[in-house]
Amino acid sequence: MAKNKIVYGLKNVHVAFRSAGDTLAWDDPIAIPGAVRFSPSPEGEETTFYADDGPYFKLTTNNGYTAELEMALIPDDVLAEMMGWEIDDNGMLVESASATPKPFALMGQISGDAKNRRFVYYDCTANRSAAEHTTKAESLEPTTTTLSITILPIEIGGKLVVKGVLEPDETNTAVYNAFFDAVIVPGATPPSVVKTVLAATIALAGTLADDELEYTEASWAAFEDALLSAETVYANESATQKQVNDADAALKTAILALEPAGE
Repeated sequence: MAKNKIVYGLKNVHVAFRSAGDTLAWDDPIAIPGAVRFSPSPEGEETTFYADDGPYFKLTTNNGYTAELEMALIPDDVLAEMMGWEIDDNGMLVESASATPKPFALMGQISGDAKNRRFVYYDCTANRSAAEHTTKAESLEPTTTTLSITILPIEIGGKLVVKGVLEPDETNTAVYNAFFDAVIVPGATPPSVVKTVLAATIALAGTLADDELEYTEASWAAFEDALLSAETVYANESATQKQVNDADAALKTAILALEPAGE
């Protein structure tokens, strides 16, 4: 498989909040559309020890990154959990002075001339950022949201780890395809994709194959589309568990939505 010569762009930004009480477990990643810019700056020092009239030993410390994440808009529910704020009964986002930010993993994707690259920073904390709003002039420029983020090393498998970057090759297709389904830690074996429930739902749908005239044309067309999609996912050896689960849910919904034809 060809290697990248250049990389560019930013998309598929996700955040996965750290599960309570477990430093190595994260909730399901949440997709945040509208990625504009992500700029991590390294934190750490390089110390040089001199002996024999010259540099004798160098020690470099990796303290993670400080970063800015600029998005078109971050949904209030995500921002509230990220910053430790709350949404009251009126739906108002309330910033609390005593709030404690919640750690999260930050995931995303950058493009390459040969293949895409996906990344995860494991231990991130967002800090309050300045907000600027200006009046509308002759040309309209959208206001973006920029978060200041602190990224620290985290111990995984006895090592202090800051980030992981993955490009697809012949050996990691399943891991790459499932990258945004869950936070993947270094060295983890990808879970097997289970399709038994989807197979049973497809079999159930098959029992309705001769009943087309009993249902409205629109509901039957939606059912057929869902069945075709489910069969495609089932046959796809590279399908992720999320894709399998989503196909199963969509087919079940289509079955339940079948409307009897009028007399």
